[in-house]
Parts: sequence; structure tokens; C-alpha cells
Amino acid sequence: MTEVEKVCVRIPANRKAELLQIAKLWRGLDEQSDFPPGWDAQAIHQIARERFGGLEPMFKHHGWEERGSDMMRYVQRRVKETYGSVHAFVAQNSK
Repeated sequence: MTEVEKVCVRIPANRKAELLQIAKLWRGLDEQSDFPPGWDAQAIHQIARERFGGLEPMFKHHGWEERGSDMMRYVQRRVKETYGSVHAFVAQNSK
């Protein structure tokens, strides 16, 4: 995952929209893929419940070694390592 940093800059007021669009592009977002914060965790947990019967069964299915509270800390990393992205995970595991 690329490291990101929050910055504060002063720009002409009439250029704010332009700068926000540039920031979206740099984060790899566009108007069609701009999801609210937390959507990825919600999607992962929903699929874990509906398709695998929960986080632990999903971890077992994939052969991921973490158990207990470690699953919460590692689930997004494991999904991205296995599927390439949360979007790909959702696409491959949605009903």
C-alpha cells in the first residue's frame, strides 16, 4: 500500500475544485469509484458473514493463519494480498 500523508496548503480560492480533483486522481479515485470511508471494511465483513459464515471460517478457507483479535487487524491486508484489491474481492465473492 502506498503511504499517504495529509497536507494543508494555501491556494487561490477559485482553484480549490481543481486541486481537489488532482488529489482524487493521485489517490486513484474518480467520480465512479469514490466510496465513503469504511466501505471496504463493511464489504469484507458482510461477505465474510454471508459467504463464509464469519471471519474465522473465511480465514480457514483461505489458509490465513491469524485467529482471534489478530483477524481484525490483518483481514484487509490478507484480502488485498490474495485478491489484489478489496474491489476484486467483492467482485469475486458477491452473490
